[in-house]
Amino acid sequence: MARRERNRVVVAAVAVLILAAGVYGPIALLAPLPDTPGTAIPAPADAVVEGTGPVLPAAGSTGVTLDASSPAIAAGSTDPVPMAATAKLITALLVLERYPLTEGRPGPAIPVTADDYAAYSRYQAEGTRSVRVVTGDQWSEREALQAMLIASSNNHAEMLARWAFGSEEEYLSAAAAWLTANGLDSTRVADSTGLSPDSVGTGADLARLAAIAMADPLIAEIVATPRATTLRGVTFDNTIAYSGAQGVLGISRSYTDEAGVCLLFAYPTTISDQPVTIYGAFLGEPSYDQLAIDVNSFIGSLPSAMQLAEVVAAGTAYGTYSTAWGASSAAVASESLYALAWNGQPLPAGEVELDEVGFIRTGRNVGRITVTIGTLEQTTILTNDRAIGDPGLIWRLFNPGVVVPGFIGMLSDR
Repeated sequence: MARRERNRVVVAAVAVLILAAGVYGPIALLAPLPDTPGTAIPAPADAVVEGTGPVLPAAGSTGVTLDASSPAIAAGSTDPVPMAATAKLITALLVLERYPLTEGRPGPAIPVTADDYAAYSRYQAEGTRSVRVVTGDQWSEREALQAMLIASSNNHAEMLARWAFGSEEEYLSAAAAWLTANGLDSTRVADSTGLSPDSVGTGADLARLAAIAMADPLIAEIVATPRATTLRGVTFDNTIAYSGAQGVLGISRSYTDEAGVCLLFAYPTTISDQPVTIYGAFLGEPSYDQLAIDVNSFIGSLPSAMQLAEVVAAGTAYGTYSTAWGASSAAVASESLYALAWNGQPLPAGEVELDEVGFIRTGRNVGRITVTIGTLEQTTILTNDRAIGDPGLIWRLFNPGVVVPGFIGMLSDR
C-alpha cells in the first residue's frame, strides 16, 4: 500500500515536470534576451605626445593653451602673481555678461558721476593710465569698454564696475563667483583695475582667460582697434598692441612695479597644415625688451613643439560588450582621428558613446568616439569586431532568471 502511494507521488511529480517543461520549453525558446550595454575602455593615463614642448620663460608665471577648456602648459611660478591690467579683462567680461551688447550697437548710456570724475583726477595725479571724463557727461557702454581695454583707462574700469554692479564691493563679489564658475581657481581680483598687487593669477589661468575673452566678439573687436573716437570727440590710441613679433595680437599689455611687464595675447598660425590660434599669458617679465625676447623664443619653438598626433587609432578597441551568456565583442574605431597637440603633454582623450546591442553581426555600427580640441570636434564610428549570436536552447533552459523576465516583458509590450 505504501509502495503504491509512493508510485502515485512519483507519477504526479513526473507529470508536473513534463507539464512544466511543456510550458517552459517554448518560453525558453521564444523569449527575447536583454540587450547588452557597452563599457568604455579608459584611455591610458600615461599616453603622451612624444617630443619637446615650447620654449617658455622661467621667470614670472607663464601659460599657453589652444582653448579655454584645455589645460594650459605652464612655466615659472605656479603660485599666483600680480596681474596688472589683465584684471580689466575680467571687468569687461563681467560687465558684458550683465549688460550684453549687440553687434554694432553703442549700448546703454553711462552718466559720469562725481565719483567717476574724482577717480579720473586721482589717477591723473598718480601718473597712471586714465582717459578724461567730465561730471554730467555720458559715455556709451561700448565707448567706456574701448577706453578701459585699449587705452587701459583705470578710471573707466572703476566707472564700469560701479555702473554695472552698484559699487566696487559688489563687483568684487560677482568677480569671485565668476572666476569660480569658470574654473580660474588660482585667480583673485582685489580691484577692477589691476593696480592692486592683490589682484593675482597664474600664467595657466590667465592663458585660459585670454581664450575666454577672445571668444567674446566685442572684446575681440575692441582689442584689435588701433584708435577709437567717442561721439563727443574724445580720441585715444591702442596702448596694449604688441609689436614685438609679427602676427601676435595683444589682448592686454601692462606694467606695475609689483607685477612687472604682463602680456596676454592671441597668436593665429598654421602648424602641420592645420590652422590654430594659441593663447598665452606672460606675467612678471622684468622688462619690455625681455618680453620681446621671450615671446620670439616661444613663437620660434612652435613648429617643433606641436604635432598632428593620432588621438584615435583605427582598429583600436574603445569599448567592450560582455553578454549574460559569455559572448564578447569589442567596439573598434573605424578610422583614425588626428589633432594638433603639444609635445610632452597627455593625448586628448575621446568621449565614447556606446549603444546597447542585441544579436548582431560583425562590423555593425555600435557607437562613436568624439575628440574635441578647442572649437574642432571630430567623430568616428565604432563597430563590433565579433558577432553576438543566440546562446542556444540549452543555455536558455538553464537560465530562467534571464529568460522568464524577457518573456514577461515581451507579453507586456503587446
